Amino acid sequence: MATSNEAVVAALKEIIDRNGPDYISAEPYEAYKALMAAGTVDKKTANGLLYLWMSGVITDSVAAGDTEQLSQTIKKECSLNKGMADHLANIMGALYSSDHKEEWKSKEGEGLRQFLAEDFEVAWNGFAVWDAGSGTVDCRYEAEIAMVPDDTVHDDGALKKQLKKNPFMTKEEIHGFFAKRLKEYLDSAFEDYCTCEDYYQPVVEDFEIDYYVEKWGKDNGFDLISCEGSGEDQGFEPKFRRWR
Repeated sequence: MATSNEAVVAALKEIIDRNGPDYISAEPYEAYKALMAAGTVDKKTANGLLYLWMSGVITDSVAAGDTEQLSQTIKKECSLNKGMADHLANIMGALYSSDHKEEWKSKEGEGLRQFLAEDFEVAWNGFAVWDAGSGTVDCRYEAEIAMVPDDTVHDDGALKKQLKKNPFMTKEEIHGFFAKRLKEYLDSAFEDYCTCEDYYQPVVEDFEIDYYVEKWGKDNGFDLISCEGSGEDQGFEPKFRRWR
Protein backbone atom coordinates (compact mmCIF):
# COMPACT_ATOMS: atom_id res chain seq x y z
CA MET A 1 0.00 0.00 0.00
CA ALA A 2 1.32 3.43 -0.94
CA THR A 3 2.30 5.83 1.81
CA SER A 4 1.67 9.57 1.84
CA ASN A 5 4.70 11.71 1.13
CA GLU A 6 4.06 13.64 4.35
CA ALA A 7 4.41 10.49 6.44
CA VAL A 8 7.64 9.49 4.72
CA VAL A 9 9.12 12.99 5.06
CA ALA A 10 8.16 13.11 8.73
CA ALA A 11 9.86 9.74 9.38
CA LEU A 12 13.00 10.80 7.52
CA LYS A 13 13.13 14.12 9.33
CA GLU A 14 12.97 12.31 12.66
CA ILE A 15 15.91 10.14 11.59
CA ILE A 16 17.95 13.21 10.68
CA ASP A 17 16.89 15.05 13.85
CA ARG A 18 18.30 12.16 15.85
CA ASN A 19 21.44 11.36 13.86
CA GLY A 20 22.55 14.53 12.11
CA PRO A 21 22.13 16.18 8.70
CA ASP A 22 24.62 13.95 6.86
CA TYR A 23 23.35 10.64 8.24
CA ILE A 24 21.38 9.57 5.17
CA SER A 25 24.29 10.11 2.78
CA ALA A 26 26.86 8.65 5.21
CA GLU A 27 24.80 5.65 6.36
CA PRO A 28 22.17 4.98 3.66
CA TYR A 29 21.43 1.40 4.66
CA GLU A 30 21.11 2.28 8.35
CA ALA A 31 18.76 5.12 7.39
CA TYR A 32 16.76 2.66 5.28
CA LYS A 33 16.44 0.23 8.21
CA ALA A 34 15.36 3.04 10.51
CA LEU A 35 12.78 4.17 7.95
CA MET A 36 11.38 0.65 7.65
CA ALA A 37 11.28 0.32 11.44
CA ALA A 38 9.20 3.50 11.63
CA GLY A 39 6.41 1.61 9.84
CA THR A 40 5.20 4.61 7.86
CA VAL A 41 6.56 3.81 4.41
CA ASP A 42 5.71 1.18 1.82
CA LYS A 43 8.42 -1.20 0.64
CA LYS A 44 8.51 0.14 -2.92
CA THR A 45 9.12 3.71 -1.80
CA ALA A 46 11.71 2.64 0.79
CA ASN A 47 13.60 0.57 -1.79
CA GLY A 48 13.52 3.47 -4.24
CA LEU A 49 14.94 5.82 -1.61
CA LEU A 50 17.70 3.36 -0.70
CA TYR A 51 18.65 2.99 -4.35
CA LEU A 52 18.71 6.78 -4.68
CA TRP A 53 20.86 7.26 -1.58
CA MET A 54 23.26 4.49 -2.58
CA SER A 55 23.72 6.12 -6.00
CA GLY A 56 25.35 9.13 -4.34
CA VAL A 57 23.71 11.70 -6.62
CA ILE A 58 21.52 13.34 -3.99
CA THR A 59 22.87 16.02 -1.69
CA ASP A 60 20.98 18.55 0.37
CA SER A 61 21.93 21.30 -2.07
CA VAL A 62 20.51 19.33 -5.01
CA ALA A 63 17.38 18.43 -3.07
CA ALA A 64 16.76 22.09 -2.26
CA GLY A 65 16.48 22.91 -5.98
CA ASP A 66 13.54 22.76 -8.35
CA THR A 67 11.59 19.52 -7.92
CA GLU A 68 11.23 18.99 -11.65
CA GLN A 69 14.94 19.41 -12.18
CA LEU A 70 15.59 17.06 -9.28
CA SER A 71 13.28 14.48 -10.85
CA GLN A 72 15.15 14.68 -14.14
CA THR A 73 18.45 14.18 -12.34
CA ILE A 74 17.10 11.12 -10.53
CA LYS A 75 15.64 9.68 -13.73
CA LYS A 76 18.91 10.13 -15.60
CA GLU A 77 21.39 9.08 -12.92
CA CYS A 78 19.37 6.22 -11.41
CA SER A 79 17.66 4.95 -14.58
CA LEU A 80 14.20 5.17 -12.97
CA ASN A 81 10.91 5.84 -14.74
CA LYS A 82 9.36 9.30 -14.51
CA GLY A 83 6.68 8.24 -12.01
CA MET A 84 9.17 6.95 -9.45
CA ALA A 85 11.61 9.79 -10.13
CA ASP A 86 8.86 12.34 -9.48
CA HIS A 87 7.82 10.50 -6.32
CA LEU A 88 11.34 10.44 -4.88
CA ALA A 89 12.03 14.02 -5.93
CA ASN A 90 8.94 15.24 -4.08
CA ILE A 91 10.01 13.40 -0.93
CA MET A 92 13.61 14.58 -0.99
CA GLY A 93 12.65 18.13 -1.95
CA ALA A 94 10.25 18.33 0.99
CA LEU A 95 12.74 16.74 3.35
CA TYR A 96 15.46 19.25 2.50
CA SER A 97 13.16 22.24 2.41
CA SER A 98 14.53 25.64 3.39
CA ASP A 99 12.51 25.51 6.63
CA HIS A 100 13.97 22.16 7.63
CA LYS A 101 17.50 23.22 6.74
CA GLU A 102 17.12 26.40 8.77
CA GLU A 103 15.84 24.38 11.73
CA TRP A 104 18.77 21.93 11.48
CA LYS A 105 21.25 24.79 11.25
CA SER A 106 19.93 26.28 14.49
CA LYS A 107 20.23 22.89 16.23
CA GLU A 108 23.93 22.43 15.48
CA GLY A 109 25.89 22.48 18.73
CA GLU A 110 22.78 23.02 20.86
CA GLY A 111 23.46 19.91 22.94
CA LEU A 112 27.02 21.03 23.67
CA ARG A 113 25.85 24.50 24.72
CA GLN A 114 23.35 22.93 27.12
CA PHE A 115 25.96 20.49 28.46
CA LEU A 116 28.42 23.30 29.20
CA ALA A 117 25.77 25.24 31.10
CA GLU A 118 25.11 22.47 33.64
CA ASP A 119 27.03 20.56 36.32
CA PHE A 120 28.51 17.22 35.29
CA GLU A 121 27.40 14.58 37.82
CA VAL A 122 28.51 10.95 37.77
CA ALA A 123 28.00 7.97 40.06
CA TRP A 124 30.89 5.50 39.90
CA ASN A 125 31.11 1.95 41.25
CA GLY A 126 34.58 0.46 41.22
CA PHE A 127 35.53 -3.20 41.56
CA ALA A 128 38.88 -4.98 41.62
CA VAL A 129 40.29 -8.24 42.95
CA TRP A 130 43.54 -8.47 44.90
CA ASP A 131 45.00 -11.92 44.37
CA ALA A 132 47.62 -13.11 46.85
CA GLY A 133 48.02 -16.49 45.17
CA SER A 134 46.68 -18.34 48.20
CA GLY A 135 43.51 -16.26 48.32
CA THR A 136 41.69 -13.19 47.03
CA VAL A 137 40.04 -10.02 48.30
CA ASP A 138 37.13 -8.39 46.48
CA CYS A 139 37.58 -4.60 46.58
CA ARG A 140 34.72 -2.17 46.01
CA TYR A 141 34.42 1.60 45.91
CA GLU A 142 31.42 3.87 45.38
CA ALA A 143 31.55 7.59 44.66
CA GLU A 144 29.26 10.48 43.78
CA ILE A 145 31.10 13.05 41.68
CA ALA A 146 30.11 16.58 40.70
CA MET A 147 32.16 18.66 38.30
CA VAL A 148 31.65 21.64 36.02
CA PRO A 149 32.89 21.70 32.40
CA ASP A 150 34.93 24.65 31.16
CA ASP A 151 35.31 26.10 27.66
CA THR A 152 38.27 23.85 26.82
CA VAL A 153 35.78 20.99 26.37
CA HIS A 154 35.28 22.50 22.89
CA ASP A 155 38.83 21.44 22.04
CA ASP A 156 38.44 17.76 22.96
CA GLY A 157 39.52 15.88 19.84
CA ALA A 158 37.31 12.83 20.27
CA LEU A 159 34.26 14.96 21.02
CA LYS A 160 34.92 17.17 18.00
CA LYS A 161 34.99 14.04 15.85
CA GLN A 162 31.66 12.91 17.28
CA LEU A 163 30.10 16.34 16.77
CA LYS A 164 31.34 16.46 13.19
CA LYS A 165 29.60 13.16 12.58
CA ASN A 166 26.44 14.28 14.41
CA PRO A 167 26.23 17.97 15.35
CA PHE A 168 22.81 17.22 16.86
CA MET A 169 24.27 15.25 19.79
CA THR A 170 22.09 15.90 22.83
CA LYS A 171 23.43 17.01 26.20
CA GLU A 172 22.56 13.53 27.51
CA GLU A 173 24.67 11.88 24.80
CA ILE A 174 27.59 14.22 25.53
CA HIS A 175 27.22 13.50 29.25
CA GLY A 176 27.36 9.78 28.50
CA PHE A 177 30.43 10.31 26.32
CA PHE A 178 32.41 11.94 29.14
CA ALA A 179 30.93 9.77 31.90
CA LYS A 180 32.15 6.64 30.09
CA ARG A 181 35.63 8.15 29.80
CA LEU A 182 35.75 9.12 33.48
CA LYS A 183 34.51 5.72 34.65
CA GLU A 184 37.05 3.88 32.49
CA TYR A 185 39.81 6.06 33.93
CA LEU A 186 38.70 5.42 37.52
CA ASP A 187 38.28 1.69 36.84
CA SER A 188 41.90 1.54 35.66
CA ALA A 189 43.19 3.65 38.57
CA PHE A 190 41.33 1.54 41.11
CA GLU A 191 42.53 -1.69 39.54
CA ASP A 192 46.13 -0.46 39.68
CA TYR A 193 45.74 0.70 43.29
CA CYS A 194 44.28 -2.60 44.50
CA THR A 195 46.71 -4.89 42.68
CA CYS A 196 50.01 -2.98 42.83
CA GLU A 197 51.34 -4.95 45.83
CA ASP A 198 51.55 -8.73 45.62
CA TYR A 199 52.01 -9.33 49.35
CA TYR A 200 50.19 -6.43 51.05
CA GLN A 201 46.42 -6.36 51.05
CA PRO A 202 45.13 -2.97 49.79
CA VAL A 203 43.46 -0.56 52.19
CA VAL A 204 40.49 0.11 49.97
CA GLU A 205 39.05 3.00 52.01
CA ASP A 206 42.31 4.93 51.48
CA PHE A 207 41.87 5.07 47.70
CA GLU A 208 42.39 8.78 46.90
CA ILE A 209 39.31 9.33 44.77
CA ASP A 210 39.59 13.15 44.98
CA TYR A 211 43.11 13.09 43.56
CA TYR A 212 42.17 10.93 40.60
CA VAL A 213 38.97 12.82 39.78
CA GLU A 214 40.72 16.18 39.98
CA LYS A 215 43.55 14.92 37.75
CA TRP A 216 41.07 13.60 35.19
CA GLY A 217 39.25 16.92 35.27
CA LYS A 218 42.40 18.92 34.55
CA ASP A 219 43.19 16.66 31.60
CA ASN A 220 39.66 16.76 30.18
CA GLY A 221 38.38 20.29 30.83
CA PHE A 222 36.44 19.92 34.09
CA ASP A 223 36.73 21.57 37.52
CA LEU A 224 35.94 19.52 40.61
CA ILE A 225 32.99 20.67 42.72
CA SER A 226 32.64 17.74 45.09
CA CYS A 227 33.52 14.08 45.39
CA GLU A 228 32.16 11.80 48.09
CA GLY A 229 33.07 8.15 48.20
CA SER A 230 33.72 5.12 50.36
CA GLY A 231 35.45 1.81 49.89
CA GLU A 232 35.33 -1.62 51.45
CA ASP A 233 36.54 -5.14 50.92
CA GLN A 234 34.87 -8.47 51.61
CA GLY A 235 37.82 -9.94 53.45
CA PHE A 236 40.39 -12.53 52.53
CA GLU A 237 39.00 -15.61 50.82
CA PRO A 238 41.51 -18.48 50.86
CA LYS A 239 41.84 -20.70 47.83
CA PHE A 240 41.37 -24.37 48.43
CA ARG A 241 43.17 -26.90 46.29
CA ARG A 242 41.57 -30.24 45.63
CA TRP A 243 43.84 -33.20 45.90
CA ARG A 244 43.06 -36.25 43.88
